[in-house]
Amino acid sequence: MKDKPIQEPYSLDAEEAVVACLIKSDDESVYDSVTQIINVDDFYVERPRILFSIIDELHKKSYPIDEITILERVKAKGKEEQVDGFLGVQYISDRVETTASAKYYANIVRDKSIARSLIRMSRETIEAIVGGTEAHSEASRMEGQLAQIADRTNTEESFIDAGDLLQDKLTAMAENRYEFTALSTGIDHLDAKLDEGGIGKGEVFVISAPTSCGKSQLALNIVLRAAVQDRIPIGIFSFEMPAEQLMKRMVQTASAVNLRRIRENVATDEEKNRVFDALNKVKEAPIVVEHFARNVDELRSKARSMKRKNKIEALVIDYLQLVPYDTRMSKNDGIALVSHRIKQLAMELNIPVILLAQVNREGAKRDSGLSMHDLKDSGDIENDADVILLMWARGGDLQNCRVFDGKTNYLELSYKIAKNREGERDVMGKFKFINQIGRFQ
Repeated sequence: MKDKPIQEPYSLDAEEAVVACLIKSDDESVYDSVTQIINVDDFYVERPRILFSIIDELHKKSYPIDEITILERVKAKGKEEQVDGFLGVQYISDRVETTASAKYYANIVRDKSIARSLIRMSRETIEAIVGGTEAHSEASRMEGQLAQIADRTNTEESFIDAGDLLQDKLTAMAENRYEFTALSTGIDHLDAKLDEGGIGKGEVFVISAPTSCGKSQLALNIVLRAAVQDRIPIGIFSFEMPAEQLMKRMVQTASAVNLRRIRENVATDEEKNRVFDALNKVKEAPIVVEHFARNVDELRSKARSMKRKNKIEALVIDYLQLVPYDTRMSKNDGIALVSHRIKQLAMELNIPVILLAQVNREGAKRDSGLSMHDLKDSGDIENDADVILLMWARGGDLQNCRVFDGKTNYLELSYKIAKNREGERDVMGKFKFINQIGRFQ
C-alpha cells in the first residue's frame, strides 16, 4: 500500500484574519506586533500572502493602508487576478470586526509555518540519506536547522525577562548580596580588568598572540581553575593538540612539576606524588574534549550536544583559523563566517566562549606591541568578540622576555585588553609565564 502524501498544514482563516487586522488597524501598533511574529514567507495561501506583502511595502514607505491604496498597488504589480480584485480585498477586510486578536492569529500562522518547515526538513533529510549523504553529517545539518526553527518561538517577553533579571541584579549589588557569575580566569590582575571580574555568559573572549607565546596554555590555565578547582564543566575543541598532549600540559601545570623530570628519572618522590595527585584530579575533572569538526555548523552541533549531555558552562576553541570553512569562499570571508557563527553559539548556549586566534607576526615586533588590526585573516573577529586580549613578547622575541627573580625563571609577556565591550579598553598588563610548567600568573 502506498503511503499517503502529507498535506502541509496551514490555516486559511488565520492568514486572512491577520491581513484583515492590518487593513482595519488605525495605528502602527498592530503592524509592529504582527511583524515581530511573522513575515511574508510564513503565509501559505497566495491571496493573503500577496496582500500581506503589499501592506508591508506600503507601511515601510509610510503610505496609508486601506482597500483603495492596497488595490492600486495590486494593480501596479499585475496581481489583481490572484487576489480577486476589489471584491477579494474587501472580502478579506471584512473577515474580522476588531484588531484585538491580531497577535493570536499571527501566532497560528507562525506555528503552521514552523510545522511546514519541520516537514520539509524531514523530507530533505530522508532524500539526502537515501542519496548517500553520511548520517552524522546530515544529523549536524538537521540539528542546526532545528535550532533556527526553535529560535522562532522566542517573543518579546525574553527582553522583559532580561529587564527583570537586571533589576534583581542591580538591587542585589546595591544591597551587597550579589554573587558574580562570570567565569574567573584565575589571574587576579586580568579578572580586575574584566566586567564582573571574569568572562561573562554569552561572551566571546578572544586570546590572540603570535605562535609560541602561550595562548593555548593561557586557555588551559583558565580551564584548570574552572574545572579542577571549581568543578565547572568545560568543553574544549582542540584542533591542534591530541587529548594526551592536553592531559600532559594540564597535569604539568596543576602539579607545578615539569614532566621531563619523570621521563629523565630525576623527579623526587614528593614531585612524583604531586604529579599523580594532579593526574587523578584532572582525570576526574568535568572536561569534555573534541578534536574534529567538518565545518562550523558541525562544531556548533557538537557544542550543543556538550551542553545537553555534559552541562558545560564554558567552551574553549583552539583555534579560530583551524575551524574548516567552505573553500569556495575567500579565506577572509570563510573565517568571518566562522567568527559570526561562534558568536551566535555563545549567545545561544549562554556560556562564555574562549576563542584563540592568530595574529600577524609583524605586529608583535612594534615597540607599541599588537593592535586589533593585527588579527589574522579577518577583521570580523573584532566585531564579533566581546573581549579581545592581545599578548606578545617584547620586540617579538621570547629571548628578550626571560627573567630570573632569584627563585624562578619565567617569561614576562605584555598584554592588552584591546576590546572590552562592557568595560575599559586598551588596558595594559604583564603576565608572568612560568613556561617550564605552563603556569600563568
